This record gives sequence, structure tokens and C-alpha cells, in this order.
Amino acid sequence: MRRLGIVASVLTLVLGASSAAFATHSPSAQREVIGEYNKAQYALFLPYRWNGDLVVYAHGFIDPAVKAVALPDTAPVDVAPWVVELRERLLQAGAAAAYSSYSQRGWAKNDGAQRTRELRPLFSWYFSVPDRTYVIGRSLGALTTMLLVEKYAIESSPSISILGISLGGISDRAIDGALALCGPVGGGRKQTDYVAHTRALFDFFYPIGVDGKPVIPGDVLHVPAGLDYSSTSLQVQAIVGAILANPQAAVALASIDQVELPWTSFPELINTIVRVLGYNILGTNDLLARTGGASPFENRSVTYTGLGAYDAVVNAGVDRFAGSTQAFNYLKAYYQPTGNLKANVLTLHTTLDPDVPFTHEQALKDIVVRYTNDSTPNKLAQQNYNRYGHCNFTPAETVDAFFRLVNWVERGVKPANGALAP
Repeated sequence: MRRLGIVASVLTLVLGASSAAFATHSPSAQREVIGEYNKAQYALFLPYRWNGDLVVYAHGFIDPAVKAVALPDTAPVDVAPWVVELRERLLQAGAAAAYSSYSQRGWAKNDGAQRTRELRPLFSWYFSVPDRTYVIGRSLGALTTMLLVEKYAIESSPSISILGISLGGISDRAIDGALALCGPVGGGRKQTDYVAHTRALFDFFYPIGVDGKPVIPGDVLHVPAGLDYSSTSLQVQAIVGAILANPQAAVALASIDQVELPWTSFPELINTIVRVLGYNILGTNDLLARTGGASPFENRSVTYTGLGAYDAVVNAGVDRFAGSTQAFNYLKAYYQPTGNLKANVLTLHTTLDPDVPFTHEQALKDIVVRYTNDSTPNKLAQQNYNRYGHCNFTPAETVDAFFRLVNWVERGVKPANGALAP
């Protein structure tokens, strides 16, 4: 075990130009380190009665327009309190915790994976090598989690170094188990298709707003830079106003088989449409920059169904877009799960998730079944809550799921698949 006094005395030698400091903003941690490395912030927390487990948290989508780098316990403001409570509950249970801001925002799959990989060796340097390491990924961070489990669950000792000093070390197993929360675990292309189909169909049903102007300027692949999509923005007001002026079109949109937008009440339907369109407006230009401008969406041969006789009208009028192999290869690399799980994975999802369709869960199961040739894969367990909302489970429910994962990893008791009690 490396002693904290020794670490403090050599800190500047090890981390060079990066900044780090011991901090005290978690009441459940006996020691904390907040620092920067590879243009990302990181935070490490050691509980008072450490049980040897380390939990690294992978956060979800951050608006690419946000320039400031911030840890997930401070931003986004709607998720940060959830992260703080999750951290405190984990620490109180004896598990150490760590997370990174990443150095990029948007579709930051590779950067998110690399910055999250660095957390275990950083923790080992400052405190001690953990006995077991778990990953918890939320939303888009769940896809990062799948990348980590399939590619980096087992590391060779020199595979991670900080400024030339190998920190990865003692054990080749870097990830013992993973909890993937409400994520696009069926793959990046499936998720981008969901968003793009929704935008294309919205533009068909709502081409012109109540003011006589296009409800959303541009189209699926051509989004004007800098559009304000805050909850009180003119753009969101235009979308909501158009839906309220023609609610039947919103119901028709949600009924298309290729999107199947979830809702149980009309306010939920409005919320679903607004949220999904937000990913198109906020994320498209970032994704296109990552694909070199190549289109990640193809619907020229798609036949939209679900409205009976009106299907012909939809298919004749909806905008069509050509996809690019270059973009599809990018989404395959960052990331399309292969099914080669190198650690136990427990997923948790709500059945009526507006942001990330619940169908991702079946897609992931199909992928793992094909890879393993086993209809009941022994490294995948999937559970759900029958409720509306994205990541709509509490930190307490998340920690309960984490305990089930730990029990599986350490005692071999695999969680039962299926619905959990509300």
C-alpha cells in the first residue's frame, strides 16, 4: 500500500503539469483527491471503512456547446445531485468511488473510456490497489461501460502509464463487474437511428409552426449551430406550441413502429418528443465532426409503418437521407457491443424511457446470445422498472442493484432477469 504522506511529497513529480489536491467535500470520505490529468478533472474518494472495492462512474451525454470542464457531481445540474447521493451511499457502504469529467463532451465514447480507465491506476497511486473494481455507467455512460467491459476488463500491467510511470499493475483484471444504467447498450447506431427517425418524422408531421416558419430549422443532418435548446428557449416553445396546435399528429408520430415513442399521458408524450429532438439539435454537429462530416443516418430504404393506410402518405413525404460507411464504421468503433463480455454485466432500465428506448435491452441480449451461442448468457443479467422516465430510479435503487452485482461477482448469485417491484 502506498502511504498518503509519500504520495503528497512526490505529487508534483508524478503528475507534472496536472493539478491535484486533497479535498474535504464528502462527509463520508476519510480522504479525497481532486485533480486534473489529460485535460480532464478527476475525483477519488476513500471511505472511512474501506472494504477493498472501487466503483468508477461513467457519466452520460454532455451538451458539446458547454465549454467548461466539470465533474459529474456538479454538472449537469439536473443529474449532479443524483451523482452526489449515489457517491455518498457507496462510500457509506464501504466502497471507494471515483469519476472523471472526461476531456470531451458530446459523443465522447473513446475519450470517456480512456479517462475512466485512468481512474483505477490513479486511485491505486494515491491510496491503494483495490481488491475489486466495478463500473457504473449512466445513460450514454452505459455504452462507455460496455466498451470498457469488452475491451479493457483485463489489462496487461504496462498498458496504462501516467507520464511514463506504470500504474496499472498488480492484477491483470481491471474490471470485475459492471452496472449499465438506462443506456444505449444495443449500440450507437441503434440510438442515433432512434433520434434521427424521430426528427425526420417530426419534420414531416410538423413542417410549419403556428408562426408560419419551420418549427425546427434545417433537417436531420443540417442543424444550425448554436441553437438554444434550454427549457424556456424559443426553439422548445416552438416545438411545444406546434404539438399543442395539432396533438393528433404527435400521437401519430409516436405510433410509428420505427420509433415507438413511450408515453402514458399527453404531457409525457410532449416531454418525450422534446427530449428526443434535443439530442438531434444538440448532438448532430458534434457527431458529424467525429465522422468527418459523413452521414450516420440512412433511411432511403426504410418503410415507415404503424398508421395503416396513412403509411403510404408518410413514406411518400418524409425526408430521405443517405448514410455513409465511414460514419457507420465510426459508430461501430464507438461503440457497437460485440457480445464478448469479459466481466459480469447487470443492466437496469425503465420500460418507458423517452431518451434511450427499452428495446436496447433486447438488442443487447440478442448480441450476447449470438456471440456466446447460449440463450441464457452467464455474464449478462437484465432488470427493469415498469415506469416512465429516463434513468428514473433513485440512487438507493441503484445501490441496491450494485449490491446484487457484487453478490453475483463475489458469491456467484446471478440476479434474476426481469421486472423489479415498483
